[in-house]
Amino acid sequence: MKRIAVGAVLLFWATACATPISFQPLSPGDPRPDQLLEDWAERASQRQRLRGVARLAVDGHDGSVRLRGKQLVILERPSRLRVEILGFLNQSLAVIATDGEGFEVYRADGQSYETGEVDEHLLWKEAGIDLSPDEAVAVLLGVPISEPLPAPVSAVRDADGRIRIDLADARGSVVQRVTFDSAGQLRVFEVLDDSGGVVWAAQFDAYRDVDGSPFAHSIEVDVRSGMTHAEISFRNVELNPDLPPEMFRLFPPGGGGPPSVDADGR
Repeated sequence: MKRIAVGAVLLFWATACATPISFQPLSPGDPRPDQLLEDWAERASQRQRLRGVARLAVDGHDGSVRLRGKQLVILERPSRLRVEILGFLNQSLAVIATDGEGFEVYRADGQSYETGEVDEHLLWKEAGIDLSPDEAVAVLLGVPISEPLPAPVSAVRDADGRIRIDLADARGSVVQRVTFDSAGQLRVFEVLDDSGGVVWAAQFDAYRDVDGSPFAHSIEVDVRSGMTHAEISFRNVELNPDLPPEMFRLFPPGGGGPPSVDADGR
Protein backbone atom coordinates (compact mmCIF):
# COMPACT_ATOMS: atom_id res chain seq x y z
CA MET A 1 0.00 0.00 0.00
CA LYS A 2 1.14 3.48 -0.78
CA ARG A 3 1.86 6.00 1.92
CA ILE A 4 -0.18 9.16 1.62
CA ALA A 5 1.64 12.48 1.49
CA VAL A 6 0.67 15.51 3.55
CA GLY A 7 -0.22 17.46 0.43
CA ALA A 8 -2.55 14.73 -0.78
CA VAL A 9 -4.52 14.82 2.46
CA LEU A 10 -4.83 18.59 2.37
CA LEU A 11 -5.84 18.45 -1.28
CA PHE A 12 -8.58 15.98 -0.42
CA TRP A 13 -10.11 18.31 2.15
CA ALA A 14 -9.74 21.30 -0.15
CA THR A 15 -11.63 19.61 -3.00
CA ALA A 16 -13.95 17.09 -1.33
CA CYS A 17 -16.92 19.41 -1.29
CA ALA A 18 -16.31 21.01 -4.68
CA THR A 19 -18.56 20.06 -7.59
CA PRO A 20 -16.48 19.06 -10.63
CA ILE A 21 -17.36 21.00 -13.79
CA SER A 22 -18.22 17.74 -15.55
CA PHE A 23 -21.15 17.10 -13.18
CA GLN A 24 -24.55 18.19 -14.48
CA PRO A 25 -27.80 18.32 -12.44
CA LEU A 26 -30.40 15.63 -13.04
CA SER A 27 -34.00 16.68 -13.38
CA PRO A 28 -36.16 16.27 -10.24
CA GLY A 29 -38.22 13.57 -11.96
CA ASP A 30 -35.25 11.43 -13.05
CA PRO A 31 -35.86 7.90 -11.67
CA ARG A 32 -32.20 6.87 -11.50
CA PRO A 33 -31.27 8.29 -8.07
CA ASP A 34 -34.20 6.57 -6.34
CA GLN A 35 -33.40 3.31 -8.13
CA LEU A 36 -29.73 3.46 -7.15
CA LEU A 37 -30.62 4.06 -3.50
CA GLU A 38 -33.21 1.28 -3.56
CA ASP A 39 -30.71 -1.17 -5.05
CA TRP A 40 -28.08 -0.14 -2.49
CA ALA A 41 -30.53 -0.69 0.37
CA GLU A 42 -31.41 -4.10 -1.04
CA ARG A 43 -27.74 -5.13 -1.22
CA ALA A 44 -27.23 -3.84 2.30
CA SER A 45 -30.07 -5.97 3.64
CA GLN A 46 -28.15 -9.02 2.42
CA ARG A 47 -24.92 -8.02 4.17
CA GLN A 48 -25.10 -8.56 7.90
CA ARG A 49 -21.79 -10.18 8.78
CA LEU A 50 -18.25 -10.46 7.40
CA ARG A 51 -15.12 -12.49 8.03
CA GLY A 52 -11.89 -11.92 6.14
CA VAL A 53 -8.26 -10.94 6.13
CA ALA A 54 -7.14 -7.44 5.14
CA ARG A 55 -4.04 -5.33 4.82
CA LEU A 56 -4.44 -2.08 6.71
CA ALA A 57 -2.40 1.12 6.54
CA VAL A 58 -3.23 4.16 8.67
CA ASP A 59 -1.35 7.44 8.26
CA GLY A 60 -1.54 10.86 9.87
CA HIS A 61 -1.62 14.12 7.90
CA ASP A 62 1.91 14.83 9.08
CA GLY A 63 3.19 11.73 7.31
CA SER A 64 3.39 9.67 10.48
CA VAL A 65 2.66 5.95 10.22
CA ARG A 66 0.04 5.00 12.78
CA LEU A 67 -0.59 1.42 11.82
CA ARG A 68 0.58 -1.19 9.32
CA GLY A 69 -0.08 -4.87 8.98
CA LYS A 70 -2.27 -7.81 8.15
CA GLN A 71 -5.46 -8.08 10.13
CA LEU A 72 -8.19 -10.60 10.67
CA VAL A 73 -11.52 -8.76 10.57
CA ILE A 74 -14.79 -10.19 11.87
CA LEU A 75 -17.91 -8.06 12.17
CA GLU A 76 -21.65 -8.06 12.49
CA ARG A 77 -24.07 -5.19 12.04
CA PRO A 78 -24.66 -2.81 13.56
CA SER A 79 -21.60 -2.50 15.82
CA ARG A 80 -20.01 -5.85 16.65
CA LEU A 81 -16.37 -5.88 15.61
CA ARG A 82 -13.26 -7.96 16.18
CA VAL A 83 -9.90 -6.97 14.69
CA GLU A 84 -6.84 -9.13 15.24
CA ILE A 85 -3.44 -7.81 14.19
CA LEU A 86 -1.33 -10.65 12.79
CA GLY A 87 2.42 -11.00 12.75
CA PHE A 88 4.75 -12.36 10.08
CA LEU A 89 3.89 -15.95 10.98
CA ASN A 90 0.20 -15.12 11.53
CA GLN A 91 0.67 -14.98 15.28
CA SER A 92 -1.69 -12.68 17.13
CA LEU A 93 0.04 -9.43 18.11
CA ALA A 94 -3.04 -7.59 19.38
CA VAL A 95 -6.81 -8.03 19.44
CA ILE A 96 -9.62 -5.52 19.86
CA ALA A 97 -13.16 -6.77 20.23
CA THR A 98 -16.48 -5.09 20.92
CA ASP A 99 -19.97 -6.52 21.19
CA GLY A 100 -21.45 -3.06 20.78
CA GLU A 101 -21.63 -2.33 24.49
CA GLY A 102 -18.27 -3.21 25.99
CA PHE A 103 -14.80 -3.56 24.52
CA GLU A 104 -11.66 -5.56 25.26
CA VAL A 105 -8.13 -5.00 24.01
CA TYR A 106 -5.28 -7.49 24.39
CA ARG A 107 -1.67 -6.87 23.35
CA ALA A 108 0.78 -9.76 23.26
CA ASP A 109 3.70 -7.37 23.73
CA GLY A 110 3.62 -6.83 27.46
CA GLN A 111 0.63 -9.12 27.93
CA SER A 112 -1.59 -6.08 28.56
CA TYR A 113 -5.36 -6.28 28.78
CA GLU A 114 -7.92 -3.47 28.84
CA THR A 115 -11.70 -3.47 29.05
CA GLY A 116 -14.44 -0.87 29.36
CA GLU A 117 -17.61 0.57 27.88
CA VAL A 118 -17.68 1.43 24.20
CA ASP A 119 -17.68 5.06 23.12
CA GLU A 120 -17.56 6.61 19.65
CA HIS A 121 -13.81 7.28 19.91
CA LEU A 122 -12.77 3.69 20.65
CA LEU A 123 -11.12 3.14 17.26
CA TRP A 124 -9.34 6.50 17.44
CA LYS A 125 -7.72 5.52 20.72
CA GLU A 126 -6.80 2.04 19.56
CA ALA A 127 -6.11 2.41 15.82
CA GLY A 128 -5.93 6.13 15.05
CA ILE A 129 -9.15 6.13 13.00
CA ASP A 130 -11.85 8.39 14.44
CA LEU A 131 -14.88 6.38 13.35
CA SER A 132 -17.39 4.89 15.75
CA PRO A 133 -17.68 1.08 15.68
CA ASP A 134 -21.01 1.21 13.83
CA GLU A 135 -19.53 3.58 11.23
CA ALA A 136 -16.54 1.28 10.76
CA VAL A 137 -18.79 -1.76 10.35
CA ALA A 138 -20.90 0.07 7.75
CA VAL A 139 -17.84 1.20 5.79
CA LEU A 140 -16.26 -2.24 5.73
CA LEU A 141 -19.50 -3.79 4.50
CA GLY A 142 -20.23 -0.95 2.07
CA VAL A 143 -23.70 -0.33 3.53
CA PRO A 144 -25.54 2.78 4.81
CA ILE A 145 -24.69 4.02 8.29
CA SER A 146 -28.32 4.86 9.00
CA GLU A 147 -31.63 3.21 8.18
CA PRO A 148 -33.83 4.45 6.75
CA LEU A 149 -31.62 6.62 4.57
CA PRO A 150 -31.99 10.40 4.71
CA ALA A 151 -34.14 11.78 1.92
CA PRO A 152 -32.52 12.42 -1.48
CA VAL A 153 -32.79 16.12 -2.36
CA SER A 154 -30.62 16.52 -5.46
CA ALA A 155 -28.47 14.52 -7.86
CA VAL A 156 -25.83 15.22 -10.49
CA ARG A 157 -24.25 13.10 -13.23
CA ASP A 158 -20.83 13.28 -14.88
CA ALA A 159 -19.64 12.34 -18.36
CA ASP A 160 -18.63 8.84 -17.20
CA GLY A 161 -22.11 8.05 -15.95
CA ARG A 162 -21.38 8.48 -12.24
CA ILE A 163 -24.32 9.80 -10.25
CA ARG A 164 -23.84 11.69 -7.00
CA ILE A 165 -26.81 12.05 -4.67
CA ASP A 166 -27.22 14.48 -1.75
CA LEU A 167 -29.19 13.16 1.22
CA ALA A 168 -30.78 15.59 3.68
CA ASP A 169 -32.16 15.37 7.20
CA ALA A 170 -35.59 16.58 8.34
CA ARG A 171 -34.32 20.17 8.45
CA GLY A 172 -33.27 19.99 4.82
CA SER A 173 -29.54 20.02 5.60
CA VAL A 174 -27.41 17.74 3.44
CA VAL A 175 -25.82 15.28 5.88
CA GLN A 176 -24.68 12.47 3.58
CA ARG A 177 -23.56 12.20 -0.04
CA VAL A 178 -23.19 9.03 -2.10
CA THR A 179 -21.71 8.47 -5.55
CA PHE A 180 -22.44 5.44 -7.73
CA ASP A 181 -20.65 4.46 -10.94
CA SER A 182 -22.35 3.67 -14.24
CA ALA A 183 -22.74 0.03 -13.15
CA GLY A 184 -24.57 1.09 -9.99
CA GLN A 185 -21.73 0.26 -7.59
CA LEU A 186 -21.04 2.50 -4.61
CA ARG A 187 -17.85 4.51 -5.21
CA VAL A 188 -17.87 7.31 -2.63
CA PHE A 189 -19.72 7.82 0.64
CA GLU A 190 -19.40 11.09 2.55
CA VAL A 191 -20.73 12.31 5.91
CA LEU A 192 -21.17 16.08 6.20
CA ASP A 193 -21.51 18.48 9.11
CA ASP A 194 -24.10 21.25 9.47
CA SER A 195 -21.96 23.66 7.46
CA GLY A 196 -21.54 21.23 4.56
CA GLY A 197 -17.97 20.27 5.45
CA VAL A 198 -16.86 16.66 5.00
CA VAL A 199 -16.51 14.89 8.36
CA TRP A 200 -15.28 11.69 6.76
CA ALA A 201 -15.35 10.07 3.36
CA ALA A 202 -14.86 6.53 2.08
CA GLN A 203 -13.92 5.48 -1.45
CA PHE A 204 -14.64 1.98 -2.74
CA ASP A 205 -12.78 0.13 -5.49
CA ALA A 206 -11.62 -3.29 -6.73
CA TYR A 207 -15.07 -4.85 -6.85
CA ARG A 208 -14.96 -8.64 -7.05
CA ASP A 209 -17.64 -11.27 -6.76
CA VAL A 210 -18.39 -12.64 -3.28
CA ASP A 211 -21.26 -15.11 -3.08
CA GLY A 212 -22.75 -13.80 -6.32
CA SER A 213 -22.56 -10.11 -5.40
CA PRO A 214 -19.89 -7.50 -6.27
CA PHE A 215 -17.98 -6.51 -3.12
CA ALA A 216 -15.37 -3.74 -2.79
CA HIS A 217 -12.01 -5.25 -1.84
CA SER A 218 -10.24 -1.88 -1.66
CA ILE A 219 -11.45 0.93 0.63
CA GLU A 220 -9.83 4.26 1.42
CA VAL A 221 -11.09 6.40 4.27
CA ASP A 222 -10.23 10.02 5.09
CA VAL A 223 -11.32 11.35 8.48
CA ARG A 224 -11.15 15.05 9.28
CA SER A 225 -10.81 14.50 13.02
CA GLY A 226 -7.13 13.66 13.45
CA MET A 227 -6.60 14.14 9.69
CA THR A 228 -6.22 10.41 9.15
CA HIS A 229 -6.01 8.43 5.92
CA ALA A 230 -6.63 4.68 6.03
CA GLU A 231 -6.36 2.08 3.28
CA ILE A 232 -7.93 -1.36 3.58
CA SER A 233 -7.29 -4.16 1.08
CA PHE A 234 -9.42 -7.27 1.61
CA ARG A 235 -8.75 -10.87 0.71
CA ASN A 236 -10.54 -14.11 1.66
CA VAL A 237 -13.80 -12.28 2.27
CA GLU A 238 -16.79 -14.29 3.44
CA LEU A 239 -20.19 -12.65 3.81
CA ASN A 240 -22.80 -13.71 6.35
CA PRO A 241 -20.86 -16.54 8.03
CA ASP A 242 -22.23 -18.02 11.23
CA LEU A 243 -20.65 -16.06 14.08
CA PRO A 244 -21.24 -16.98 17.71
CA PRO A 245 -21.70 -13.98 20.05
CA GLU A 246 -18.59 -15.11 21.95
CA MET A 247 -16.52 -14.14 18.92
CA PHE A 248 -16.84 -10.52 19.98
CA ARG A 249 -15.52 -11.15 23.48
CA LEU A 250 -11.91 -11.97 24.26
CA PHE A 251 -12.59 -13.57 27.60
CA PRO A 252 -16.23 -14.70 27.69
CA PRO A 253 -18.05 -14.96 31.03
CA GLY A 254 -17.23 -18.23 32.74
CA GLY A 255 -13.50 -18.09 32.09
CA GLY A 256 -11.28 -19.43 29.38
CA GLY A 257 -9.41 -17.68 26.64
CA PRO A 258 -10.69 -16.06 23.48
CA PRO A 259 -12.29 -18.21 20.78
CA SER A 260 -9.71 -19.78 18.51
CA VAL A 261 -9.59 -18.18 15.06
CA ASP A 262 -6.97 -18.94 12.42
CA ALA A 263 -5.48 -16.51 9.90
CA ASP A 264 -8.20 -17.26 7.34
CA GLY A 265 -10.87 -16.19 9.80
CA ARG A 266 -12.07 -19.68 10.68
